[in-house]
Amino acid sequence: MARKRKTRKSQVVKVYNWLTSGKTINPLTAMKRFNIFRLAAVIYRLRNDHGLNIETTTKKGLATYKLVS
Repeated sequence: MARKRKTRKSQVVKVYNWLTSGKTINPLTAMKRFNIFRLAAVIYRLRNDHGLNIETTTKKGLATYKLVS
């Protein structure tokens, strides 16, 4: 008998929902809120696979991402 797995939102969907709500995200926020350790990889997928226009600003070595309309 096959066990039914619990479905969880993917990291891409979590970050997409966060950005489309008008918020910015950085690696520290992603780690604390969503347990995402490779935010840059998620942003890469959102940009290239989903065609989102995401702006990156870097301050003191910390990247912050924001969805640009």
